[in-house]
Amino acid sequence: MRKSPFYIPSEIERETGFGKEQLRKWRQRFGFPPKESNLTGATAYSLTTVNQLLLIKRLLEAGLRPAQVVGKSIVELERLKLGMGLNIQAVLPDESTMKFIDYIKLSNMKGFLAFLEEKRLSQTMLDFVQYTIAPLMISIGDAWSRDEIDIHHEHLCTAYVERYLQSEILNFLPRQGLPVILCSLPPGEHHLLGLLMAEAVLAEQGAVTINIGRDIPLNNLKLASISCKADVVALSFSFAYPARDVLPALSHLRRLLPPHIQIWAGGAGISVIRKNPKGVKIIYDFNEVVIALNDITFH
Repeated sequence: MRKSPFYIPSEIERETGFGKEQLRKWRQRFGFPPKESNLTGATAYSLTTVNQLLLIKRLLEAGLRPAQVVGKSIVELERLKLGMGLNIQAVLPDESTMKFIDYIKLSNMKGFLAFLEEKRLSQTMLDFVQYTIAPLMISIGDAWSRDEIDIHHEHLCTAYVERYLQSEILNFLPRQGLPVILCSLPPGEHHLLGLLMAEAVLAEQGAVTINIGRDIPLNNLKLASISCKADVVALSFSFAYPARDVLPALSHLRRLLPPHIQIWAGGAGISVIRKNPKGVKIIYDFNEVVIALNDITFH
C-alpha cells in the first residue's frame, strides 16, 4: 500500500506518461497542474492531481485534444468520459476487441459482422453499445494513434458498425403509448455513430425513433419535429463540434420549438456546458437515455 499522499515528478511520468516538460507547458497555457509540494517542500503532486492526469490521459487516448480536457475538474472530466461511452473498467483491449481489430486489419468484413452478431445475441442493446461498441471504437482509435492501422481501417469499422446499428433499429417494433423521438445532428456535425447508439437503445425500449441524419439546419429541424409530431428532439454533439456553438445551438432550437417538444442533448461535446440551458435535458451516458425515456413515458 502506498504510504505517501504525494507523487514526485518521476513517479508521475511512470504512472501517466506525462513528463516534466509537458506538464510545465500545460501549466503555462492552462493553469494545470497546479504547483504543489510535499511536506519537505520538494515539488510533488497530490492524489487529486494524479487522478485528473489519469482521466486526461484516457480522454486524450480517445481522441480529444489537450485544450478540451486539460484544466477541467474531475467532475467535468468524468462527465466527458461518460459522454464518450468510456465508463468501462478495462483500459486495455480485451480478447473480443482485439478479435474485432484483427478482422478490420484483414478487411474481413464478413467475419467482422458475424462476430458483431454473435456479441449482440448475448447482450441487450444497452449492454451492446456500452460494452461492445464503445470499447471497440476507443480501441480502434488507439490502434490508429499507434500506427497499427490506417485511417481507412477506422472509417471502415465506423461505417460497418453504423450500418449494423441501423439494421437493428429497423428490427424493433415500437410500443403503443411511447413517445416519438426525432434524432438528428445539428448544423456542422457529421459524427453519426453516437446518435445511432442512443437511438438503438431507445428503439429497443419501444420508442418511435426517426433519424433525419447529419448537419440539419435548426429551422429545418423545427419543421421536421412538427411534421413528425415528435415529443422529443434528440441531438448529439461530438468532441469535434465547436465548443462555442453548443450552447447557442441548443438555446436557439429551444426558442424555435413549441414548449411541449422536449430537447435532449448528449455526446462528448456537451462537456463544455457549465449550466444547463433552460428547457434542455442534458444526457451524459446511455443509462440516462433510458431514464429520460421513462420520465417522459410515465409522467
